[in-house]
Amino acid sequence: MHLQTVFVLLVLSVITAESCDTETQYMKDNKCCMLCVPGTRMKFPDCNDPVCEECEDGAYQENYNKDSQCKRQQICDRNLNLEKQLQSKKKYTPCKCIDDHHCASVDCVSCVKNTVCKAGEKMTRNGTQMSDRVCEACPIGTFSDHDSALTCQPWTECSSGFTEVAPGSSTSNRICEVNKRLTIITPVVIFIALVMLMAVGLCVVYKKGRTGSISFVQKLQTCCTKHTHTHIAAEDNVYIEKENGQEQQPRNQPQEDTEDLLKLETSLVPGISENGLPVIQDHSKSFLFSETETEPESISVRL
Repeated sequence: MHLQTVFVLLVLSVITAESCDTETQYMKDNKCCMLCVPGTRMKFPDCNDPVCEECEDGAYQENYNKDSQCKRQQICDRNLNLEKQLQSKKKYTPCKCIDDHHCASVDCVSCVKNTVCKAGEKMTRNGTQMSDRVCEACPIGTFSDHDSALTCQPWTECSSGFTEVAPGSSTSNRICEVNKRLTIITPVVIFIALVMLMAVGLCVVYKKGRTGSISFVQKLQTCCTKHTHTHIAAEDNVYIEKENGQEQQPRNQPQEDTEDLLKLETSLVPGISENGLPVIQDHSKSFLFSETETEPESISVRL
């Protein structure tokens, strides 16, 4: 009976006991007391109204607490290639690696330099705070000539008229130059073509000269004949002018020849000669003039 009474009293005490908020309160002397908020520490404990103080720089409190000291942030040693991030007083803020470095371990207490993709390689994945840079060799037919290249460039193709003087590699491009044989052959071919054109032109001119030589001579003779006729016509005009002016007769028609012709015409009876024979008059020449013998003009044409 006595034991039953004790058990009932214990159950009633638990039921009647005050229940506390496990996140923001703590139990003290069967009473629920207040905790300090994150980012602060408890300077003076008081169950209902504790004195809380903000954590100093480089320290933090991430939960409600009744601690008298804040937790320390990680020390960022520059000699370990670490630097501070924007630290919070309410949570742990780890150091970060300096540029082009990554953590040497999971807890990142130090950092190491990222791998450098050398010439002949390309970067397939850049480094992060927790991982290294990944490099890959350039495929055949491509190259990279400097470190940390993002891509590999294709080799230059030597086009027509160019020859390869240096082959391409993973670190250098193919080198092409103008074909030296073409630089020599091209002027020679042009010169020969010009000589052939000149020869063909001269041949054509020569053949035209030979085939057209007769017509050329004829044209020259015609020109000279026209000149002679013009000269004779000019002399006739001078003769007419002199005749109108009652000057002496032209030298090509002497007075004696004219008188003989008149005597001959009067002495002959038309149709009968002096011997009584019939005569037929030649009408092919109406007049017969005596002309002074002159040497015929010679025309020489040099072809």
